[in-house]
Amino acid sequence: MRLLSAEEFKKEPYGTVYCMYEPQIFLNQLKIKSEPRGDNFGDSWYAVDLIPWAIGNTSEESFKELYKGEGDSTYEIKTEVFCTDDATYNYADHMKFATFNKKEVATMTNLLFESLTQLCDFET
Repeated sequence: MRLLSAEEFKKEPYGTVYCMYEPQIFLNQLKIKSEPRGDNFGDSWYAVDLIPWAIGNTSEESFKELYKGEGDSTYEIKTEVFCTDDATYNYADHMKFATFNKKEVATMTNLLFESLTQLCDFET
């Protein structure tokens, strides 16, 4: 893993896996720097979020009920690819971009695949 400033991160290739970092804290979610947004948008790019998000009734009360194990889950978790725009100007100057190398990305992928294998074995 490398910690990069916004200026350094702008030079990273598309396909880079990253998240935001403050000292000793990984922030936001794991993302992929996907493709450029174009010259009209400044230092920005499309980012693919790898972490699921909730749809439906996502009120704070709904989450509190779910956390307590009460009531019905009134929302659904989506895990399909979600692409959003991201930009260096969205972050404070002190923020760093934690970028992961090929070996680290392969390790993450292998861990997820092992988890999927265990889940599939459990369901049969």
